Amino acid sequence: MTVEENWMKLRHDNLNDFLSGLREKAKLIIPRKKEGDWKWETYQGSDVVRDFPPSLIDESVKKFFFPKRRPIGEFETDEEWSLSPVDRPEEKRIIMGIHPCDMAGIEYMDQVFLESDKKDELYAAERDRTVLIGMYCDEMEENCHCTDRNITPQTSESMDIVFTTTEDGYLLNSISEEGKEVLESVSMYLNKTDEKPEEEEWPEGKYEVAPPEELLNSYNDEIWEEFADICLTCGACTFACPTCTCFLVTDEKHDGEGERVTVWDSCQFSSYSKMSSGHNPREMNSDRIRNRVLDKFAYSYERHGEISCTGCGRCVNVCPLDRSFPQIASTISEKIMNSKNSASQELSKGGINYS
Repeated sequence: MTVEENWMKLRHDNLNDFLSGLREKAKLIIPRKKEGDWKWETYQGSDVVRDFPPSLIDESVKKFFFPKRRPIGEFETDEEWSLSPVDRPEEKRIIMGIHPCDMAGIEYMDQVFLESDKKDELYAAERDRTVLIGMYCDEMEENCHCTDRNITPQTSESMDIVFTTTEDGYLLNSISEEGKEVLESVSMYLNKTDEKPEEEEWPEGKYEVAPPEELLNSYNDEIWEEFADICLTCGACTFACPTCTCFLVTDEKHDGEGERVTVWDSCQFSSYSKMSSGHNPREMNSDRIRNRVLDKFAYSYERHGEISCTGCGRCVNVCPLDRSFPQIASTISEKIMNSKNSASQELSKGGINYS
């Protein structure tokens, strides 16, 4: 996506006035650092904000569009067939400080919830009420590998506004018409400038993964058994991932009132695929690890035309064993490549000699 060059300058001493101006327009959500960790919080207006995270924030923005626990219907516990849909959220909001890997996660969730056969109206309402202010990364963290996923720390796809840091403030640029309107509403804190972000070269090749069709050919490979002991099936990786969208539906009763809710689920849980008969097609750890790797790098491509790993690195950040599924996929890909090279060498040795 080509961004029209129309950058504006926000100086550090105008930052909090700028944020207060945004808050007057809509509910404002920004990353704040608390006890060493960056978390998303609602900006209250009286807060003093001094900086934004230079790269990946600990939490994904997934929860704002697809909450961990999401009411989808209400019913009376003493009546039959009384289920009615919940009201769709309408309050306007702005989320500021979303890095490119999380923006790619939102794009993928759009494919799942908006462009599939059954459109998720609650998700659509969350998207419709939100202005997305993205942020270029100043650096790549140790486990970041977005450049292996056709993304860079300076990608601005799907953002309404993008901003980046400078020595004395921030540069902002509107991308969508809605983003342009938002910046115009706080233009008194911005100055025209000839400054623009410099294109940078970013490292690549951390976790290179084979094409989807080649990964699928490894389905019955014994290598999956080698990974069986590296997973505690805690589900932390799936909950931290910006593109994991599995959920279960359950009914809850509270003081005579009933709610039907969706709750995040994980394919790494042993009960995830267990059937009512007791049969579990993914009973072993190796089965569940294989499913998750292939889902990220093959099944998602078959369904939506793109893999569902954005290279954020959160899966290894939260893993108690410091493992990640891109690491596994890369290891398997290396084995695939070695096998192809060996086969090629064997064919070369067995060639016909016409001399």
